[in-house]
Amino acid sequence: MNFKLLKKWVFWTHLITGLLAGVFVLCMSASGFLLTYERQIIEFSDMSYSVTPTPFSKRISTDEVVEILQQRHPSEHHIFIRWVNNNGAAIPAWAGNNSYLLHPYTGKILRNGEGFVADFFHHVTDFHRYLMLEGESRVIGKNITAYANLVFIFLLLSGLYLWLPKRINRNSLKQYLWLPIRYKNSAHRNRQWHLVFGIWCLPPLFVIALTATIFHFSWANEALYGAFGESVPQREKHDEVANLLADEVPYESLFQLAIEHAKNNDFADWHSMWLEMGEVKNEARFYIDKSIGHRQELAYSLYFNTRSGDVSKVQHKSDWSSGGQAWGTARFLHTGEYFGVIGQTIAGIVSLLTCILVYTGFLLAWRRLISTPLERKKHRKMYQNIRPLNGELK
Repeated sequence: MNFKLLKKWVFWTHLITGLLAGVFVLCMSASGFLLTYERQIIEFSDMSYSVTPTPFSKRISTDEVVEILQQRHPSEHHIFIRWVNNNGAAIPAWAGNNSYLLHPYTGKILRNGEGFVADFFHHVTDFHRYLMLEGESRVIGKNITAYANLVFIFLLLSGLYLWLPKRINRNSLKQYLWLPIRYKNSAHRNRQWHLVFGIWCLPPLFVIALTATIFHFSWANEALYGAFGESVPQREKHDEVANLLADEVPYESLFQLAIEHAKNNDFADWHSMWLEMGEVKNEARFYIDKSIGHRQELAYSLYFNTRSGDVSKVQHKSDWSSGGQAWGTARFLHTGEYFGVIGQTIAGIVSLLTCILVYTGFLLAWRRLISTPLERKKHRKMYQNIRPLNGELK
């Protein structure tokens, strides 16, 4: 095989596909960088509504929170309440799509909606997934980002092939792995940035791009579950809950039982506890979490029968099917949250460096396709003008 010809084909394919998809890769990378610490920033924003308790302060009950929500939205029976394990913390609560932040002792509405910070991240997420397209056009945006992500996977693999030095030795690896102290010119700087940042970012970027496919393509999900001999699970359908009147055990009693269950199962240091009701008739689900969010190994779901108060199911990640566990791991490898703050930080850094890779890639392409050919044309023209003059001098 003619490896020189193969490398030439890979190079030009890499360059052309990079030009075609580069803008969309830049959009996804920049928005991904902005989303790095989304959960921590939203949590910090909600903490600004915390109040200082007095010795006589008594927290409002879970039933009172439910009553406040149902008074405002009597037809909404799908309710979420998030308790934060911190005295004085405001209470985020949802009735359907309607969101509120409640005073923990009086029940007063401190904020309508999820707030400016959360709304900002919702817009960034929409840009990241759909390029801010809305309505029927949202499908177009989703398809663009989906296929741009596939092109990005190709760019990473072809970039690795192009990165490999002709001769692998200490000097060549040093040149391709580290930035020089000085640059010969701007083109040399752009090339070195592209090579060095690209190779260091490649492993986490490949994981981020590969795991993104499960959000876009059915074949990716089928391949993931199929690797464990499973089929993709179908979304469960439940009869719509008309009201919560059939629930006989007070929700506050269930909350206290959930706290006790957490203490007895090494979760006494839980950070937050989500209560969901109205999804399934006569069922309340508590999601007990030691982290700020989505460290699935540090959380579990606790289900209660709201008629008897008995625990109907306890579900840890280890109780999921092998395919389900793999999907959950892949989901949060994409954001880095699987490894906590360190993983988020790495994902954020490589997302920012990807913006530099796109920038340097465009500059290098401009030099090869536009700048250098124009210089050669200019030099040829000058040479053609000089030749007749030399002939006259002779």
